[in-house]
Amino acid sequence: MKQPVFYAVLASVLSLTACNKPAPAPTTVAPAATPAASTLTDPGAGALCDGKNLRISHDNSSQVIDGECGDVTVTASNGSLNVSKARSITVEGRQFTVLNEQVDTVRVVGSDNVLNLTNARRIDISGNNNMILVNETAEVSFSGTGNTVNASSEPRIEDSGTGNRVI
Repeated sequence: MKQPVFYAVLASVLSLTACNKPAPAPTTVAPAATPAASTLTDPGAGALCDGKNLRISHDNSSQVIDGECGDVTVTASNGSLNVSKARSITVEGRQFTVLNEQVDTVRVVGSDNVLNLTNARRIDISGNNNMILVNETAEVSFSGTGNTVNASSEPRIEDSGTGNRVI
């Protein structure tokens, strides 16, 4: 056998031998932590929600939020929010105005707020002196005082508060 051919055959045998080595034992990798739902906090007007939760905490602010939101929480007072779609809206502040087209659940904990809603499956009002305008809703629950819901539909009503009305 000629020497260059010998070295070529030897290299091939060595490379095949290297390929037949047992595979190293698999290492255990911890699964990646699931990231918490991201929250937009006091974004500038015209922000895109894109499925994120939204928190409005600055008083005297005015926000127009595009896209669909997860859970919206308003702790601010004396402001306004226009958000077209949300999973839920909670208003804890005072004298805040919310405009919304589509939401599953609305909770109003604060007082002296105005909400103008198109479709809200359930509305829970535990604050006082709130005004809710709604086109379609299935349920309204009151536990506060002096609240008014102006509904185009005829919702099921629970009222454990005083001086509340649905017109």
